[in-house]
Amino acid sequence: MTIFTGKTEAAAIAAGLAALNATREQVTVQVVTAARKGWLGIGHREAQIDVQLKVPAAAVAPTTSRAPQAPASENPKAASSASTTPRVEPAVAATATSEQPAHPAQSAQNSAQRQAAITAVADYVATIVDQLGIQATVAVQQPARRQVRLVLTTDKEGLLIGKHGRTINALQSLAQLFLNHHGAAHVIVELDVADYRERRQATLARLADNTAREVVASGKPIYLDPMPSFERKQIHAALAKNRYVTTYSAGKEPHRAVVIEPA
Repeated sequence: MTIFTGKTEAAAIAAGLAALNATREQVTVQVVTAARKGWLGIGHREAQIDVQLKVPAAAVAPTTSRAPQAPASENPKAASSASTTPRVEPAVAATATSEQPAHPAQSAQNSAQRQAAITAVADYVATIVDQLGIQATVAVQQPARRQVRLVLTTDKEGLLIGKHGRTINALQSLAQLFLNHHGAAHVIVELDVADYRERRQATLARLADNTAREVVASGKPIYLDPMPSFERKQIHAALAKNRYVTTYSAGKEPHRAVVIEPA
């Protein structure tokens, strides 16, 4: 399956034709995901179209021509040639030649689409922050191929972080939704301001350690306050090697919380 994307189904098909260097009559088209308009960028979904080159008639002809073979006594040289050079090989070569160019083009298209989404999400976050009445600049960092950090600089750090990080976490969730709906669903985004994420990770590590001590002393499980999934993962990781307690998550989003109980 060779998937091409576009704002509309027609645009996705056009991208497929350009990548395969083919005309509309030379391909088969199947709609995988229909395009959908969103609101303020949320809920938007681009069209995904499976565009495949049609198998040429010459490619399948040799398989039908193998059955009626001439007797060896009628044409010994032809029989010898047929035994050493299978008739099916040209069909395999033709198929491989027609399909291989699509893979580099698709990879290049996916990479370009991912980078465009990363650039767009920075503008998207900057627009929301500005609408909140906060003046801030947004710097884009890519520590890994499928990871992006948006570092915000402002003189209203506390307002942007919010109580218990609720504001910046909400902005991060919106940024992730934006990427998911703009062709970069496998890219993980993190928002940070004034090294808040590093300070928060240290706070969670202390919380996990202190709570584990209390659980061991009391012999009773303790439910932590609800927190986003990426913070729950930090709690689980901090206590993964503690053989005296076990951890798991309970509840439904957005009220899902970590539970620490005796092992």
